[in-house]
Amino acid sequence: MFGKRKKEPQPEINIQRNVSHTVVRTVPEIITCKYSATGNRKYQQDAVYVSGSKKIAANRKTRVMAAVCDGMGGMADGEKASRTAITMLKDGFEKIEKDPNVNIPLFFQSGIKAIDKVIHDFHEEGEKGSGTTMVAVITEENRLYWASVGDSRIYLLRGDEIKLVTRDHNYYLRLMQMVENGSMTKEEAMRHRQKEALISFLGIGNVKLMDVIDKPFEMQTGDMVLLCSDGVTKTLSKDRIKMILKNDAVSMQKKAEILVEAAVRENTYSQDNTSVALLQYIETKITKER
Repeated sequence: MFGKRKKEPQPEINIQRNVSHTVVRTVPEIITCKYSATGNRKYQQDAVYVSGSKKIAANRKTRVMAAVCDGMGGMADGEKASRTAITMLKDGFEKIEKDPNVNIPLFFQSGIKAIDKVIHDFHEEGEKGSGTTMVAVITEENRLYWASVGDSRIYLLRGDEIKLVTRDHNYYLRLMQMVENGSMTKEEAMRHRQKEALISFLGIGNVKLMDVIDKPFEMQTGDMVLLCSDGVTKTLSKDRIKMILKNDAVSMQKKAEILVEAAVRENTYSQDNTSVALLQYIETKITKER
């Protein structure tokens, strides 16, 4: 009788399989653009600046700045005033753009005072005096800081809502104080001939009335920020501005152009210089197979 045959050991076979998986990465970005028109005025006294669009880096602070200045046409050389304000603000921003420890509200406050003094001193050069309004924003990642002097404006569009985040520094503020203390009715304030007269601007000298937020607010994906001179807001309603900004069929640059051109077209009698700067915070999802 035969015994059972022992099984021979089998060689090990290594089978390597290529296992792939999907990686989804979110890339945040700030998109910027600007547009300006002279209107039916002889000179362009608006000045606009936007730093370029940027993808937000994960390992360092990424900052973007935009500003709109409206030179005061009733004063000598408003064009020089607005250009000076933009140039000084831009130069200052380039110095602190990559500083990890910069205090942005303090940057705005000190910058406003320095610009105000330079423009106020124009009269020492033989000029009668100049002035300009200013609105400016700096984004740090998705956090937005802003500053305002005068009656240019900043709007925030989020979803279906548009909000004015600045206030106009004009005599209407004083009139509203009179309404609150009972010395004037709101109807009387609305009829006041000087209600739109500026009470604060760059070049006034020792400027005190400025709005600079201490704490930024966080932007959500899709949020759009509009900075504009009063050439826009004295012609187009807030709802009309919202309708143009919400037109997803056109690019950001085209939205800026449509805003300005609509204001110029709809006020052919006395359309002021008209300028806008636009920023949008977006998050794009990038899918890769690995």
